[in-house]
Amino acid sequence: MQSTFNLQRKFRLLFTLPSFFVSLLLASATSLSIILIQGIFSNAPMAQRFEATSIFFVAFLLSIILERLILARHSFASIRRLLAMSIVPNALWSILSAFGLYQYSVLQEEQVFYLLVVMGLSTAISIRIIILGSVFFKRISVGTLVSFLQPMLLFTIIPFAQTGVLFPIEQFSLLLVEEAVAFSLALIIPVLSVSYLVVLSRTGGTLIKSSPLIVFQAFLQAWVAERPKLIEDLITTFSLEKEIVTSVIEFPDKYDAPTRAVIVPEVHPGPFYPIGSSNLPFELWQWSKSNNIRSLVFHGISGHEHNLASKTVVTSYLNEMDNLQVVSDGSTCTEPKSKSVGRATVTGLAFGDYAVLVLTLAPYGMEDFPIFVREEINKAAKSIGFNGAILIDAHNSLGATPVREDCEDIIIAANDILRKIRFNSQVPFKMGYAHSKELQIKLKEDVGPAGIGMVLFEINKKFYSLISVDANNIALGFRDKILESDDIIDICTTDTHFNAAKVMNSLGYVPFGGESSDKEVRKVIKNLREAAEKSMTKSNFVIKRNKNSYKVFGSALLDHYSVDLDRLFAIAKIGGVSTFLIILAVYALGITLVK
Repeated sequence: MQSTFNLQRKFRLLFTLPSFFVSLLLASATSLSIILIQGIFSNAPMAQRFEATSIFFVAFLLSIILERLILARHSFASIRRLLAMSIVPNALWSILSAFGLYQYSVLQEEQVFYLLVVMGLSTAISIRIIILGSVFFKRISVGTLVSFLQPMLLFTIIPFAQTGVLFPIEQFSLLLVEEAVAFSLALIIPVLSVSYLVVLSRTGGTLIKSSPLIVFQAFLQAWVAERPKLIEDLITTFSLEKEIVTSVIEFPDKYDAPTRAVIVPEVHPGPFYPIGSSNLPFELWQWSKSNNIRSLVFHGISGHEHNLASKTVVTSYLNEMDNLQVVSDGSTCTEPKSKSVGRATVTGLAFGDYAVLVLTLAPYGMEDFPIFVREEINKAAKSIGFNGAILIDAHNSLGATPVREDCEDIIIAANDILRKIRFNSQVPFKMGYAHSKELQIKLKEDVGPAGIGMVLFEINKKFYSLISVDANNIALGFRDKILESDDIIDICTTDTHFNAAKVMNSLGYVPFGGESSDKEVRKVIKNLREAAEKSMTKSNFVIKRNKNSYKVFGSALLDHYSVDLDRLFAIAKIGGVSTFLIILAVYALGITLVK
Protein backbone atom coordinates (compact mmCIF):
# COMPACT_ATOMS: atom_id res chain seq x y z
CA MET A 1 0.00 0.00 0.00
CA GLN A 2 1.44 3.36 -1.08
CA SER A 3 0.84 5.23 2.18
CA THR A 4 2.55 2.48 4.17
CA PHE A 5 5.56 2.60 1.87
CA ASN A 6 5.63 6.42 2.08
CA LEU A 7 5.78 6.20 5.87
CA GLN A 8 8.42 3.50 5.73
CA ARG A 9 10.62 5.51 3.36
CA LYS A 10 10.47 8.64 5.52
CA PHE A 11 11.51 6.93 8.72
CA ARG A 12 14.08 4.52 7.33
CA LEU A 13 15.90 7.43 5.68
CA LEU A 14 15.89 9.34 8.94
CA PHE A 15 17.22 6.48 11.02
CA THR A 16 19.57 4.50 8.83
CA LEU A 17 22.64 4.36 11.06
CA PRO A 18 26.19 3.08 10.63
CA SER A 19 27.39 0.01 12.54
CA PHE A 20 28.54 0.29 16.16
CA PHE A 21 32.21 0.24 15.18
CA VAL A 22 31.77 2.90 12.48
CA SER A 23 29.63 5.02 14.85
CA LEU A 24 32.29 4.80 17.56
CA LEU A 25 35.05 5.66 15.09
CA LEU A 26 33.24 8.66 13.57
CA ALA A 27 31.96 9.96 16.92
CA SER A 28 35.43 9.71 18.45
CA ALA A 29 37.06 11.39 15.47
CA THR A 30 34.64 14.32 15.36
CA SER A 31 34.77 14.92 19.11
CA LEU A 32 38.58 14.67 19.31
CA SER A 33 38.95 17.04 16.37
CA ILE A 34 37.41 19.76 18.56
CA ILE A 35 40.12 19.51 21.22
CA LEU A 36 42.91 18.97 18.69
CA ILE A 37 42.02 22.27 16.99
CA GLN A 38 42.26 23.98 20.39
CA GLY A 39 45.69 22.39 20.81
CA ILE A 40 46.88 23.90 17.52
CA PHE A 41 45.91 27.34 18.81
CA SER A 42 47.68 26.67 22.12
CA ASN A 43 51.32 27.22 23.05
CA ALA A 44 51.06 24.69 25.87
CA PRO A 45 53.62 21.87 26.16
CA MET A 46 52.91 18.68 24.20
CA ALA A 47 52.45 16.66 27.40
CA GLN A 48 49.74 19.05 28.53
CA ARG A 49 47.99 18.82 25.18
CA PHE A 50 48.09 15.02 25.30
CA GLU A 51 46.69 15.06 28.84
CA ALA A 52 43.91 17.45 27.80
CA THR A 53 43.06 15.26 24.80
CA SER A 54 42.87 12.14 26.99
CA ILE A 55 40.64 13.90 29.54
CA PHE A 56 38.46 15.23 26.71
CA PHE A 57 37.99 11.74 25.22
CA VAL A 58 37.16 10.24 28.62
CA ALA A 59 34.64 13.06 29.18
CA PHE A 60 33.06 12.30 25.79
CA LEU A 61 32.64 8.60 26.61
CA LEU A 62 31.33 9.49 30.07
CA SER A 63 28.72 11.79 28.51
CA ILE A 64 27.49 8.93 26.29
CA ILE A 65 27.15 6.66 29.33
CA LEU A 66 25.31 9.38 31.29
CA GLU A 67 22.91 9.95 28.41
CA ARG A 68 22.24 6.20 28.19
CA LEU A 69 21.41 6.16 31.91
CA ILE A 70 19.11 9.19 31.56
CA LEU A 71 17.38 7.52 28.60
CA ALA A 72 17.29 4.06 30.21
CA ARG A 73 13.56 3.63 29.63
CA HIS A 74 14.04 4.22 25.90
CA SER A 75 15.21 0.88 24.58
CA PHE A 76 16.10 2.38 21.20
CA ALA A 77 18.46 4.91 22.85
CA SER A 78 21.31 2.43 22.43
CA ILE A 79 24.99 3.33 22.80
CA ARG A 80 25.30 2.95 19.04
CA ARG A 81 22.51 5.47 18.39
CA LEU A 82 23.83 7.92 20.98
CA LEU A 83 27.27 7.75 19.39
CA ALA A 84 25.75 8.31 15.95
CA MET A 85 23.67 11.18 17.34
CA SER A 86 26.83 13.01 18.45
CA ILE A 87 28.57 12.85 15.05
CA VAL A 88 26.83 15.76 13.28
CA PRO A 89 26.73 18.22 16.24
CA ASN A 90 30.39 17.67 17.09
CA ALA A 91 31.42 17.74 13.43
CA LEU A 92 29.81 21.17 13.01
CA TRP A 93 31.43 22.38 16.23
CA SER A 94 34.79 21.20 14.89
CA ILE A 95 34.23 22.89 11.51
CA LEU A 96 33.33 26.21 13.14
CA SER A 97 36.39 25.96 15.39
CA ALA A 98 38.58 25.26 12.36
CA PHE A 99 37.09 28.26 10.55
CA GLY A 100 37.79 30.37 13.65
CA LEU A 101 41.41 29.20 13.61
CA TYR A 102 41.66 30.17 9.95
CA GLN A 103 40.17 33.60 10.68
CA TYR A 104 42.67 34.09 13.47
CA SER A 105 45.57 33.20 11.20
CA VAL A 106 44.36 35.84 8.70
CA LEU A 107 43.14 38.59 11.05
CA GLN A 108 45.26 37.88 14.11
CA GLU A 109 42.16 38.43 16.28
CA GLU A 110 41.89 35.72 18.90
CA GLN A 111 38.38 36.91 19.80
CA VAL A 112 37.17 35.61 16.42
CA PHE A 113 38.51 32.18 17.26
CA TYR A 114 36.90 32.16 20.71
CA LEU A 115 33.61 33.43 19.27
CA LEU A 116 33.40 30.64 16.68
CA VAL A 117 34.28 28.02 19.30
CA VAL A 118 31.36 29.29 21.38
CA MET A 119 29.14 29.47 18.28
CA GLY A 120 30.11 25.85 17.59
CA LEU A 121 29.16 24.93 21.14
CA SER A 122 25.75 26.60 20.72
CA THR A 123 25.23 24.89 17.35
CA ALA A 124 26.03 21.47 18.83
CA ILE A 125 23.58 22.12 21.67
CA SER A 126 20.86 23.30 19.27
CA ILE A 127 21.13 20.21 17.03
CA ARG A 128 20.95 17.98 20.08
CA ILE A 129 17.88 19.90 21.28
CA ILE A 130 16.12 19.07 18.01
CA ILE A 131 17.10 15.38 18.16
CA LEU A 132 16.48 14.77 21.86
CA GLY A 133 13.41 17.00 22.04
CA SER A 134 11.70 15.36 19.07
CA VAL A 135 12.75 11.73 19.54
CA PHE A 136 13.03 10.99 23.26
CA PHE A 137 11.18 13.49 25.47
CA LYS A 138 7.51 14.39 25.63
CA ARG A 139 8.47 17.71 27.21
CA ILE A 140 10.74 19.88 25.09
CA SER A 141 12.12 21.56 28.22
CA VAL A 142 13.52 18.26 29.53
CA GLY A 143 15.09 17.44 26.16
CA THR A 144 16.65 20.90 26.14
CA LEU A 145 18.29 20.41 29.53
CA VAL A 146 19.75 17.03 28.59
CA SER A 147 21.03 18.52 25.31
CA PHE A 148 23.47 20.70 27.26
CA LEU A 149 25.12 17.72 28.98
CA GLN A 150 27.70 16.52 26.46
CA PRO A 151 28.65 19.87 24.85
CA MET A 152 29.09 21.66 28.19
CA LEU A 153 31.06 18.76 29.67
CA LEU A 154 33.42 18.86 26.69
CA PHE A 155 33.60 22.65 26.69
CA THR A 156 34.97 22.68 30.25
CA ILE A 157 38.05 20.74 29.06
CA ILE A 158 38.98 23.17 26.25
CA PRO A 159 40.64 25.88 28.43
CA PHE A 160 42.87 23.21 29.98
CA ALA A 161 44.32 22.47 26.53
CA GLN A 162 45.24 26.14 26.11
CA THR A 163 46.11 27.42 29.60
CA GLY A 164 46.54 24.37 31.82
CA VAL A 165 43.62 25.63 33.94
CA LEU A 166 40.21 23.95 33.83
CA PHE A 167 38.18 27.04 34.74
CA PRO A 168 40.08 30.30 33.89
CA ILE A 169 37.38 32.60 35.29
CA GLU A 170 39.33 35.80 34.77
CA GLN A 171 39.98 35.08 31.09
CA PHE A 172 36.31 34.20 30.47
CA SER A 173 35.09 37.31 32.30
CA LEU A 174 37.41 39.63 30.36
CA LEU A 175 36.40 38.10 27.05
CA LEU A 176 32.68 38.38 27.79
CA VAL A 177 32.99 41.99 28.94
CA GLU A 178 34.91 43.05 25.85
CA GLU A 179 32.66 41.24 23.37
CA ALA A 180 29.38 40.95 25.30
CA VAL A 181 27.10 41.63 22.31
CA ALA A 182 28.87 39.22 19.96
CA PHE A 183 28.99 36.37 22.47
CA SER A 184 25.38 36.90 23.56
CA LEU A 185 24.36 36.18 19.95
CA ALA A 186 25.42 32.57 20.54
CA LEU A 187 22.47 32.20 22.90
CA ILE A 188 20.09 32.87 20.03
CA ILE A 189 21.01 29.57 18.33
CA PRO A 190 19.63 27.13 20.97
CA VAL A 191 16.64 29.47 21.48
CA LEU A 192 15.87 29.11 17.77
CA SER A 193 15.95 25.32 18.06
CA VAL A 194 13.57 25.34 21.02
CA SER A 195 11.23 27.71 19.13
CA TYR A 196 11.40 25.45 16.09
CA LEU A 197 10.32 22.41 18.16
CA VAL A 198 7.52 24.36 19.86
CA VAL A 199 6.10 25.37 16.45
CA LEU A 200 6.30 21.76 15.22
CA SER A 201 4.62 20.44 18.35
CA ARG A 202 1.64 22.71 17.71
CA THR A 203 1.25 21.75 14.07
CA GLY A 204 -1.50 19.21 14.68
CA GLY A 205 -2.84 17.03 11.88
CA THR A 206 -6.39 16.98 10.62
CA LEU A 207 -6.83 13.40 11.83
CA ILE A 208 -4.45 12.92 14.75
CA LYS A 209 -4.99 15.82 17.12
CA SER A 210 -2.02 14.95 19.33
CA SER A 211 1.27 16.79 18.98
CA PRO A 212 3.07 15.57 15.85
CA LEU A 213 6.17 15.08 17.98
CA ILE A 214 4.24 12.65 20.19
CA VAL A 215 3.04 10.81 17.08
CA PHE A 216 6.60 10.77 15.77
CA GLN A 217 7.88 9.29 19.04
CA ALA A 218 5.06 6.73 19.06
CA PHE A 219 5.97 5.60 15.56
CA LEU A 220 9.64 5.29 16.53
CA GLN A 221 8.83 3.21 19.59
CA ALA A 222 6.89 0.81 17.38
CA TRP A 223 9.27 0.84 14.44
CA VAL A 224 12.63 0.82 16.23
CA ALA A 225 11.92 -0.76 19.64
CA GLU A 226 8.88 -2.86 18.62
CA ARG A 227 6.77 -1.29 21.36
CA PRO A 228 3.51 -0.51 19.58
CA LYS A 229 1.31 0.45 22.54
CA LEU A 230 1.71 4.23 22.28
CA ILE A 231 0.95 4.41 18.56
CA GLU A 232 -1.85 1.83 18.90
CA ASP A 233 -3.45 3.99 21.60
CA LEU A 234 -3.39 6.92 19.15
CA ILE A 235 -4.72 4.79 16.30
CA THR A 236 -7.54 3.36 18.42
CA THR A 237 -8.93 6.84 19.11
CA PHE A 238 -9.94 7.28 15.47
CA SER A 239 -10.45 3.63 14.42
CA LEU A 240 -13.77 2.44 13.01
CA GLU A 241 -15.86 -0.62 13.88
CA LYS A 242 -16.17 -3.08 10.99
CA GLU A 243 -17.69 -6.52 10.68
CA ILE A 244 -15.10 -9.26 10.08
CA VAL A 245 -15.84 -12.78 8.83
CA THR A 246 -13.49 -15.69 9.45
CA SER A 247 -13.93 -19.07 7.78
CA VAL A 248 -12.35 -22.34 8.90
CA ILE A 249 -12.53 -25.70 7.12
CA GLU A 250 -11.65 -28.43 9.58
CA PHE A 251 -10.72 -31.96 8.55
CA PRO A 252 -11.10 -34.05 11.72
CA ASP A 253 -8.98 -37.15 12.15
CA LYS A 254 -10.82 -40.29 13.25
CA TYR A 255 -7.88 -41.55 15.29
CA ASP A 256 -7.68 -38.67 17.81
CA ALA A 257 -4.77 -37.06 15.99
CA PRO A 258 -4.75 -33.25 15.78
CA THR A 259 -7.44 -31.79 13.56
CA ARG A 260 -6.17 -30.33 10.31
CA ALA A 261 -7.64 -27.03 9.14
CA VAL A 262 -7.60 -24.31 6.52
CA ILE A 263 -8.17 -20.83 7.98
CA VAL A 264 -9.27 -17.92 5.80
CA PRO A 265 -9.59 -14.66 7.77
CA GLU A 266 -11.05 -11.54 6.15
CA VAL A 267 -8.62 -9.54 8.27
CA HIS A 268 -5.76 -7.74 6.58
CA PRO A 269 -2.30 -8.38 8.07
CA GLY A 270 -1.21 -4.78 8.36
CA PRO A 271 -0.28 -2.03 8.33
CA PHE A 272 3.32 -2.72 9.42
CA TYR A 273 5.04 -4.76 12.11
CA PRO A 274 4.49 -4.82 15.06
CA ILE A 275 1.27 -2.78 14.90
CA GLY A 276 -2.15 -4.41 15.06
CA SER A 277 -2.72 -7.44 12.84
CA SER A 278 0.60 -7.17 10.95
CA ASN A 279 1.68 -10.65 12.10
CA LEU A 280 -1.80 -12.19 12.30
CA PRO A 281 -1.07 -15.30 10.13
CA PHE A 282 1.54 -16.46 12.63
CA GLU A 283 -0.68 -15.57 15.58
CA LEU A 284 -3.50 -17.63 14.05
CA TRP A 285 -1.05 -20.49 13.49
CA GLN A 286 -0.03 -20.29 17.17
CA TRP A 287 -3.70 -20.21 18.24
CA SER A 288 -4.30 -23.36 16.16
CA LYS A 289 -1.33 -25.14 17.67
CA SER A 290 -2.48 -24.31 21.21
CA ASN A 291 -5.89 -25.82 20.31
CA ASN A 292 -4.36 -29.02 18.90
CA ILE A 293 -5.06 -27.95 15.32
CA ARG A 294 -2.56 -28.28 12.46
CA SER A 295 -3.50 -25.32 10.31
CA LEU A 296 -2.73 -23.50 7.11
CA VAL A 297 -3.57 -19.79 7.05
CA PHE A 298 -4.57 -18.09 3.80
CA HIS A 299 -5.37 -14.52 2.79
CA GLY A 300 -9.07 -13.74 2.48
CA ILE A 301 -10.28 -10.90 0.29
CA SER A 302 -9.47 -7.88 2.44
CA GLY A 303 -7.47 -4.72 2.06
CA HIS A 304 -5.87 -2.25 4.44
CA GLU A 305 -9.36 -1.12 5.44
CA HIS A 306 -9.43 -4.33 7.51
CA ASN A 307 -6.22 -3.85 9.54
CA LEU A 308 -6.95 -4.59 13.20
CA ALA A 309 -6.10 -1.45 15.16
CA SER A 310 -4.08 -2.86 18.06
CA LYS A 311 -2.73 -5.95 19.77
CA THR A 312 -5.65 -5.70 22.19
CA VAL A 313 -8.07 -6.02 19.26
CA VAL A 314 -6.01 -8.94 17.88
CA THR A 315 -6.29 -10.69 21.25
CA SER A 316 -10.06 -10.14 21.20
CA TYR A 317 -10.20 -11.53 17.65
CA LEU A 318 -8.23 -14.66 18.62
CA ASN A 319 -10.45 -15.18 21.68
CA GLU A 320 -13.48 -15.14 19.39
CA MET A 321 -11.94 -17.97 17.35
CA ASP A 322 -13.06 -20.24 20.20
CA ASN A 323 -16.67 -19.33 19.31
CA LEU A 324 -16.72 -20.48 15.70
CA GLN A 325 -20.14 -21.74 14.58
CA VAL A 326 -20.61 -24.85 12.42
CA VAL A 327 -22.36 -23.88 9.16
CA SER A 328 -21.83 -27.04 7.12
CA ASP A 329 -20.32 -30.53 7.25
CA GLY A 330 -19.99 -33.60 5.09
CA SER A 331 -17.63 -36.15 3.62
CA THR A 332 -17.61 -35.39 -0.10
CA CYS A 333 -16.20 -32.77 -2.45
CA THR A 334 -15.81 -32.08 -6.16
CA GLU A 335 -12.67 -32.18 -8.23
CA PRO A 336 -11.09 -28.73 -8.65
CA LYS A 337 -11.91 -26.79 -11.80
CA SER A 338 -10.01 -23.83 -13.22
CA LYS A 339 -11.00 -20.96 -15.51
CA SER A 340 -9.02 -18.05 -16.95
CA VAL A 341 -10.53 -14.84 -18.30
CA GLY A 342 -8.15 -12.13 -19.46
CA ARG A 343 -5.43 -11.92 -16.80
CA ALA A 344 -7.66 -13.49 -14.14
CA THR A 345 -7.62 -17.15 -13.07
CA VAL A 346 -10.02 -18.82 -10.63
CA THR A 347 -9.68 -22.37 -9.34
CA GLY A 348 -12.44 -23.84 -7.18
CA LEU A 349 -13.99 -26.92 -5.65
CA ALA A 350 -17.09 -27.53 -3.58
CA PHE A 351 -17.29 -29.09 -0.12
CA GLY A 352 -20.93 -29.96 0.30
CA ASP A 353 -22.96 -26.77 -0.03
CA TYR A 354 -19.94 -24.44 0.26
CA ALA A 355 -17.67 -23.32 -2.59
CA VAL A 356 -13.93 -22.70 -2.05
CA LEU A 357 -12.32 -20.48 -4.69
CA VAL A 358 -8.70 -19.40 -5.17
CA LEU A 359 -8.35 -16.10 -7.05
CA THR A 360 -5.19 -14.85 -8.77
CA LEU A 361 -3.89 -12.59 -11.52
CA ALA A 362 -0.55 -14.42 -11.71
CA PRO A 363 1.69 -14.32 -13.65
CA TYR A 364 0.67 -10.67 -13.90
CA GLY A 365 1.23 -8.31 -10.99
CA MET A 366 -1.44 -7.91 -8.35
CA GLU A 367 -2.13 -6.66 -4.84
CA ASP A 368 -5.27 -7.06 -2.69
CA PHE A 369 -8.55 -7.62 -4.52
CA PRO A 370 -11.08 -4.93 -3.54
CA ILE A 371 -14.01 -5.82 -1.29
CA PHE A 372 -16.66 -5.49 -4.01
CA VAL A 373 -15.14 -8.55 -5.74
CA ARG A 374 -15.88 -10.62 -2.64
CA GLU A 375 -19.43 -9.27 -2.41
CA GLU A 376 -20.21 -9.98 -6.08
CA ILE A 377 -18.86 -13.53 -5.94
CA ASN A 378 -20.68 -14.30 -2.67
CA LYS A 379 -23.90 -13.03 -4.20
CA ALA A 380 -23.38 -15.22 -7.28
CA ALA A 381 -22.64 -18.29 -5.13
CA LYS A 382 -25.90 -17.96 -3.19
CA SER A 383 -27.90 -17.27 -6.34
CA ILE A 384 -27.01 -20.68 -7.79
CA GLY A 385 -27.66 -22.69 -4.62
CA PHE A 386 -24.54 -22.56 -2.45
CA ASN A 387 -25.00 -21.60 1.18
CA GLY A 388 -21.76 -19.65 1.02
CA ALA A 389 -18.34 -19.25 -0.55
CA ILE A 390 -14.88 -19.17 1.00
CA LEU A 391 -12.64 -16.97 -1.14
CA ILE A 392 -8.85 -17.11 -1.03
CA ASP A 393 -6.95 -14.18 -2.47
CA ALA A 394 -3.78 -15.98 -3.64
CA HIS A 395 -1.81 -12.72 -3.41
CA ASN A 396 1.00 -14.38 -5.33
CA SER A 397 2.36 -12.02 -7.95
CA LEU A 398 3.91 -8.69 -7.01
CA GLY A 399 2.20 -5.68 -8.53
CA ALA A 400 -0.40 -2.95 -8.14
CA THR A 401 -4.02 -3.14 -6.97
CA PRO A 402 -6.13 -4.83 -9.69
CA VAL A 403 -7.81 -2.43 -12.12
CA ARG A 404 -11.54 -2.53 -12.79
CA GLU A 405 -11.14 -4.74 -15.88
CA ASP A 406 -9.17 -7.34 -13.88
CA CYS A 407 -11.83 -7.36 -11.17
CA GLU A 408 -14.61 -7.85 -13.71
CA ASP A 409 -12.66 -10.71 -15.30
CA ILE A 410 -12.13 -12.41 -11.91
CA ILE A 411 -15.87 -12.16 -11.22
CA ILE A 412 -16.73 -13.64 -14.64
CA ALA A 413 -14.27 -16.51 -14.13
CA ALA A 414 -15.59 -17.14 -10.61
CA ASN A 415 -19.20 -17.28 -11.85
CA ASP A 416 -18.21 -19.85 -14.45
CA ILE A 417 -16.42 -22.03 -11.85
CA LEU A 418 -19.33 -21.72 -9.39
CA ARG A 419 -21.76 -23.07 -12.01
CA LYS A 420 -19.43 -25.97 -12.88
CA ILE A 421 -18.75 -27.15 -9.34
CA ARG A 422 -22.33 -26.58 -8.19
CA PHE A 423 -23.61 -29.28 -10.52
CA ASN A 424 -20.57 -31.59 -10.57
CA SER A 425 -20.87 -34.84 -8.66
CA GLN A 426 -19.19 -34.96 -5.26
CA VAL A 427 -17.15 -37.93 -4.10
CA PRO A 428 -15.38 -39.05 -0.90
CA PHE A 429 -11.85 -37.72 -0.53
CA LYS A 430 -8.62 -38.19 1.36
CA MET A 431 -6.61 -35.40 2.88
CA GLY A 432 -2.98 -34.97 4.00
CA TYR A 433 -1.11 -32.15 5.69
CA ALA A 434 2.55 -31.08 6.05
CA HIS A 435 4.29 -28.01 7.43
CA SER A 436 7.85 -26.70 7.32
CA LYS A 437 7.92 -26.23 11.11
CA GLU A 438 7.02 -29.85 11.76
CA LEU A 439 9.67 -30.98 9.28
CA GLN A 440 12.17 -28.50 10.77
CA ILE A 441 12.92 -27.04 7.34
CA LYS A 442 15.13 -23.99 7.52
CA LEU A 443 13.74 -21.13 5.42
CA LYS A 444 15.14 -17.80 4.22
CA GLU A 445 14.20 -14.36 5.55
CA ASP A 446 11.58 -13.82 2.83
CA VAL A 447 9.33 -16.31 4.66
CA GLY A 448 7.63 -15.22 7.86
CA PRO A 449 7.36 -17.09 11.18
CA ALA A 450 4.31 -19.13 10.06
CA GLY A 451 6.49 -20.90 7.51
CA ILE A 452 5.28 -22.90 4.47
CA GLY A 453 2.53 -25.51 4.60
CA MET A 454 0.61 -27.79 2.27
CA VAL A 455 -2.76 -29.49 2.24
CA LEU A 456 -3.00 -32.43 -0.17
CA PHE A 457 -6.30 -33.91 -1.41
CA GLU A 458 -6.86 -37.20 -3.18
CA ILE A 459 -10.09 -36.95 -5.20
CA ASN A 460 -11.07 -39.63 -7.72
CA LYS A 461 -7.57 -41.09 -7.39
CA LYS A 462 -6.02 -37.78 -8.42
CA PHE A 463 -3.88 -35.55 -6.19
CA TYR A 464 -4.37 -31.80 -5.70
CA SER A 465 -2.26 -29.68 -3.37
CA LEU A 466 -2.69 -26.15 -2.08
CA ILE A 467 0.32 -24.35 -0.59
CA SER A 468 0.45 -21.41 1.81
CA VAL A 469 3.60 -19.31 2.31
CA ASP A 470 3.82 -16.82 5.15
CA ALA A 471 5.07 -13.97 2.99
CA ASN A 472 4.05 -10.56 1.70
CA ASN A 473 3.38 -11.48 -1.93
CA ILE A 474 5.65 -13.33 -4.38
CA ALA A 475 8.32 -11.80 -6.60
CA LEU A 476 7.01 -11.33 -10.13
CA GLY A 477 7.49 -14.52 -12.15
CA PHE A 478 8.78 -16.58 -9.19
CA ARG A 479 5.50 -18.50 -8.75
CA ASP A 480 5.71 -19.87 -12.28
CA LYS A 481 9.31 -21.00 -11.78
CA ILE A 482 8.35 -23.25 -8.87
CA LEU A 483 5.01 -24.60 -10.12
CA GLU A 484 6.27 -27.58 -12.07
CA SER A 485 3.49 -29.97 -11.12
CA ASP A 486 0.03 -29.82 -12.66
CA ASP A 487 -1.55 -31.11 -9.47
CA ILE A 488 -0.73 -27.96 -7.47
CA ILE A 489 -3.88 -25.86 -7.31
CA ASP A 490 -1.83 -22.77 -6.45
CA ILE A 491 0.86 -21.41 -4.17
CA CYS A 492 -0.53 -18.55 -2.08
CA THR A 493 0.83 -16.07 0.43
CA THR A 494 -0.69 -14.90 3.70
CA ASP A 495 0.22 -11.26 2.91
CA THR A 496 1.91 -11.06 6.30
CA HIS A 497 3.47 -7.69 7.16
CA PHE A 498 5.93 -9.14 9.66
CA ASN A 499 8.82 -7.36 7.92
CA ALA A 500 6.94 -4.45 6.32
CA ALA A 501 8.67 -1.06 6.77
CA LYS A 502 11.77 -2.85 8.07
CA VAL A 503 13.68 -3.69 4.92
CA MET A 504 15.87 -1.12 3.18
CA ASN A 505 14.57 -1.46 -0.38
CA SER A 506 12.02 0.35 -2.54
CA LEU A 507 9.22 -1.99 -1.41
CA GLY A 508 9.95 -1.85 2.30
CA TYR A 509 9.76 -5.66 2.52
CA VAL A 510 11.17 -8.79 0.88
CA PRO A 511 8.65 -10.74 -1.25
CA PHE A 512 8.84 -14.53 -1.43
CA GLY A 513 11.53 -15.26 -3.99
CA GLY A 514 13.53 -12.21 -2.97
CA GLU A 515 15.97 -14.41 -1.06
CA SER A 516 14.81 -18.00 -1.64
CA SER A 517 15.85 -19.60 -4.94
CA ASP A 518 13.41 -21.60 -7.08
CA LYS A 519 15.63 -24.67 -6.60
CA GLU A 520 15.41 -24.35 -2.80
CA VAL A 521 11.64 -23.86 -2.85
CA ARG A 522 11.03 -26.80 -5.19
CA LYS A 523 12.98 -28.98 -2.74
CA VAL A 524 10.82 -27.69 0.15
CA ILE A 525 7.64 -28.44 -1.83
CA LYS A 526 8.90 -31.94 -2.61
CA ASN A 527 9.56 -32.62 1.10
CA LEU A 528 6.13 -31.26 2.03
CA ARG A 529 4.46 -33.41 -0.63
CA GLU A 530 6.15 -36.58 0.63
CA ALA A 531 5.16 -35.82 4.24
CA ALA A 532 1.59 -34.93 3.25
CA GLU A 533 1.18 -38.20 1.35
CA LYS A 534 2.34 -40.16 4.38
CA SER A 535 -0.22 -38.39 6.59
CA MET A 536 -3.09 -38.84 4.15
CA THR A 537 -6.30 -40.40 5.50
CA LYS A 538 -9.90 -40.64 4.40
CA SER A 539 -11.52 -37.45 5.63
CA ASN A 540 -14.66 -35.49 6.12
CA PHE A 541 -15.05 -31.73 6.57
CA VAL A 542 -16.61 -29.28 9.02
CA ILE A 543 -16.99 -25.67 7.93
CA LYS A 544 -17.08 -23.09 10.70
CA ARG A 545 -17.51 -19.35 10.56
CA ASN A 546 -17.88 -16.38 12.84
CA LYS A 547 -18.80 -12.77 12.26
CA ASN A 548 -17.90 -10.03 14.74
CA SER A 549 -17.18 -6.32 14.76
CA TYR A 550 -13.68 -5.08 15.54
CA LYS A 551 -11.88 -1.76 15.51
CA VAL A 552 -9.92 -1.43 12.28
CA PHE A 553 -7.34 1.05 11.11
CA GLY A 554 -8.60 1.46 7.58
CA SER A 555 -6.95 2.43 4.34
CA ALA A 556 -8.43 5.93 4.32
CA LEU A 557 -7.24 6.54 7.89
CA LEU A 558 -3.72 5.41 7.02
CA ASP A 559 -3.77 7.70 3.99
CA HIS A 560 -4.84 10.62 6.22
CA TYR A 561 -2.04 9.78 8.63
CA SER A 562 0.47 9.76 5.76
CA VAL A 563 -0.89 13.10 4.48
CA ASP A 564 -0.64 14.63 7.97
CA LEU A 565 2.97 13.50 8.22
CA ASP A 566 3.66 14.85 4.72
CA ARG A 567 2.34 18.20 5.96
CA LEU A 568 4.48 17.98 9.09
CA PHE A 569 7.59 17.17 7.05
CA ALA A 570 6.87 20.09 4.71
CA ILE A 571 6.57 22.48 7.66
CA ALA A 572 9.67 20.93 9.21
CA LYS A 573 11.64 21.56 6.00
CA ILE A 574 10.49 25.18 5.74
CA GLY A 575 11.19 25.76 9.42
CA GLY A 576 14.55 24.00 9.16
CA VAL A 577 15.69 26.09 6.19
CA SER A 578 14.51 29.29 7.88
CA THR A 579 16.29 28.37 11.12
CA PHE A 580 19.48 27.53 9.20
CA LEU A 581 19.45 30.90 7.39
CA ILE A 582 18.92 32.79 10.65
CA ILE A 583 21.81 30.89 12.26
CA LEU A 584 24.06 31.82 9.31
CA ALA A 585 23.07 35.45 9.82
CA VAL A 586 23.93 35.12 13.52
CA TYR A 587 27.39 33.75 12.61
CA ALA A 588 28.01 36.62 10.19
CA LEU A 589 26.79 39.29 12.62
CA GLY A 590 28.89 37.88 15.45
CA ILE A 591 32.08 37.83 13.34
CA THR A 592 31.39 41.38 12.13
CA LEU A 593 30.91 42.66 15.69
CA VAL A 594 34.14 41.04 16.88
CA LYS A 595 36.11 42.50 13.99
